[in-house]
Amino acid sequence: MANISLLDNPVRVSVPFVKVTIGDYTFGIFKEAEKITRDSKNGVYRIHEIQYPNYIQSLSVAKINGQVNTYTLTLIYPVTADNDPNFFEKVFSSVSSSRKIIFSYGDLQAPTFIYREEEAIITDVRNQFNLGNASIQYTVTAVSSGRLATAGAFNFPGYNSAKPSDIIKSLLKNNAKYGLLDLFKGMRDLSLVEQNNLIASDDIAVKLDSKYNTSVLEYLRYLVQSMRNNDRKSIYVFKVVDDTSGMFNGPYFKVINSKTSSDSLDTYELTIGYPSNNVVTSFNIDNNEAYSIFYNYTKKLSSNEYVQRIQDDGTISEIYAPIISSNNTQGITHSNEISWWNNVTEYPISASITLKGLLRPAVLMSKLRLNVLFYGKAHISSGLYIINKQVDNIDSSGFWTTLNLVRIDKDNQNFTDFLN
Repeated sequence: MANISLLDNPVRVSVPFVKVTIGDYTFGIFKEAEKITRDSKNGVYRIHEIQYPNYIQSLSVAKINGQVNTYTLTLIYPVTADNDPNFFEKVFSSVSSSRKIIFSYGDLQAPTFIYREEEAIITDVRNQFNLGNASIQYTVTAVSSGRLATAGAFNFPGYNSAKPSDIIKSLLKNNAKYGLLDLFKGMRDLSLVEQNNLIASDDIAVKLDSKYNTSVLEYLRYLVQSMRNNDRKSIYVFKVVDDTSGMFNGPYFKVINSKTSSDSLDTYELTIGYPSNNVVTSFNIDNNEAYSIFYNYTKKLSSNEYVQRIQDDGTISEIYAPIISSNNTQGITHSNEISWWNNVTEYPISASITLKGLLRPAVLMSKLRLNVLFYGKAHISSGLYIINKQVDNIDSSGFWTTLNLVRIDKDNQNFTDFLN
């Protein structure tokens, strides 16, 4: 299995931007132009000028595998004596029929990572008045247009013998009924889907149950879970990808054979901890309990630490208080240590990490080997994780990416560091 550093490629955002179009109105990038200046002293030089209106404060985009994007946009409109306090009310009214809003965000210094326009439907608008500074804050919630496909309920027939991959392709072709190509616009060119083998076709015919009152996305996932091939060991994965290459001109999904596809064989790797100079700003374990308490550890511990004690006069002093250790390790073997490490690093914890401006949505449902180190020594939160959610946040402080993780396998590569 190949390990790829998650931070190897230059995919971090250095100049984040957000552009939002509501009806005939565009906010975010107001003007973009290149200015050529001639100076007798410095010669000729170019200035790339971009002007921003001060309405957009932040945008949060949540990507969950098997679904499509949800958006939370914050706008602040300062009211002056010369402008209309109802300006944004009129903007929202202009799309009362379609409720359409278009988002584009990314990095101005990395054009290949500028997102294509993503169409969404406004689901809610809340406003809050700040009378102290005469401004109105609008919080706009929206979902990708195709998300509405998850609300549709269809009846799907059963099959005594059929290849699930063939059924998936037939669903794509029947866009008038199911709308999958509206949801996954990058798959509209079905010949391109075939050329790039987006839907693995090495499965065999199996029995498929009838499904009633089921959304098309739920049925898609059922079909993928039902896929088998002759060796009976392959696992097929449903993976949603936001196209940043421009090849597909929109989001698409892939059905991958985990045993034969290079997509699934590659594992991202990320080392975090102290001291560190990488771009990870936080790491949190989301489980409420201290899961190490579930596993027995019997080896004597020796810790040389300073402890704080309160003196008789009420002052606090630090005292060097090493725990007296014994060389008696009867019953404690190398295998005991290995067993404890394997148990605690295999516990299925949920975690989240936040990085500076990682614009790489294709990692959804990929594996991530996480090495949590302190002065080179591994912590028990290390292990093999699945990335199941990505949230991008863009505001005045910059671009931040939060990845939600679920650990799926123990850590077996940091054990040597742990023993030391």
